[in-house]
Amino acid sequence: MKVTYVDAHKEIILENLPHFFSEQLIDDPEALLEQLERELRSLYVRQGNDWTGRGEIGDPRLEATIAVLEAVRAECLQTIESSVHNRSQ
Repeated sequence: MKVTYVDAHKEIILENLPHFFSEQLIDDPEALLEQLERELRSLYVRQGNDWTGRGEIGDPRLEATIAVLEAVRAECLQTIESSVHNRSQ
């Protein structure tokens, strides 16, 4: 199976972007959650505002970025929930 430029670019985003947030996830998941939610709101608006056309590269890149940020957001929520649970015990 031949890997296209778009697939390779999406893979780079999916593999590398989560590492960008790893330290923040450990140090301050609440602040990271706020940052991610602001960014996701912006990206979802951008996703809906495609009147100029992002094209074959822009759409997959935006979708991959949203997927990564949603995954990191889920990790934040899980980290926050487990820390609250641990404090209550």
